[in-house]
Amino acid sequence: MTDLVTPSFGKLVAIKTLDGHTGWVWDVALSSNHQILASVSNDMMIRLWNANTGLQRGAAKDNGHSNWVRAVRFSPAGRYLATASDDMTIRISDVNTGFTYRMLKGHTGKVRAVEFCPDGRTLASASDDFTVRLWNVSSGSLLKTLNGHSGWVRAVAFSPDGKTLASTSDDNTIRLWDTTTGNEIHQLNGHESSIRAVCFSPDGKLLASGSQDKVLRIWDTTSGAMLHVLRGHSGLIHAVAFSTDGNQVVSAADDLTIRVWAAPLGFACVRVLTGYTGWVRAITLSDDENMVVYTSDDMTIKIWHSA
Repeated sequence: MTDLVTPSFGKLVAIKTLDGHTGWVWDVALSSNHQILASVSNDMMIRLWNANTGLQRGAAKDNGHSNWVRAVRFSPAGRYLATASDDMTIRISDVNTGFTYRMLKGHTGKVRAVEFCPDGRTLASASDDFTVRLWNVSSGSLLKTLNGHSGWVRAVAFSPDGKTLASTSDDNTIRLWDTTTGNEIHQLNGHESSIRAVCFSPDGKLLASGSQDKVLRIWDTTSGAMLHVLRGHSGLIHAVAFSTDGNQVVSAADDLTIRVWAAPLGFACVRVLTGYTGWVRAITLSDDENMVVYTSDDMTIKIWHSA
């Protein structure tokens, strides 16, 4: 793996490759205490790993899902795991026992993404039925259905204060929603194709999005204005993530590269990781930024540490 890097941004060192899945690894999540890693795949397996040793803690195929599992997220406190599937359901399971705590039904299309609100009380889901849904985690009841997209909804993200939800779609738009009222706040236009990834900056003032048009865009969340257009990838962008301090954005694409963009330098690209043998579909950064996890179409999960 080649690491082209600006010296002031340090280096990443590959420390572990986790094998076990027999299909594409669609998503990966890291618990808030950085101890457990969860992964899901089109092999219909949900796997839990010790994030420090790389040893598998458990695997569940009898998890209630009857089709590919697309997304996984830990609750903020780390007690629950939410998974989304092509079977049109969301399951909330106990991390320690694997017991399905809640099964959420209502979507009429594949569920492609889930996200816990920062307070852990609400779960957002995105589906091919063109809707975003908000659920009460404790009761499993449907709180709101957010209508407006005219294409499959690919990704969702909560603002750090939980008051705003961002959703992306094959209709080439990003929509910002008021989570209390369910009203649309902004519709962000500019991408020329399906938008596959979105994330808020730690202070909630910026939004980063990645698209099938091979471009990242940075937005002002208050005004909805587009601030930066980041070019460099030559393939569909699957994942974006801000660093904890908000100074960097990481993106992964079908061009088999991962790029790091520096906010203090006008979001200039300062690092390119190459050498992957499959599309990188998910990125997870630990809060202390000492651990980075990538999943790939080569059916593996790779863990990197900052040197």
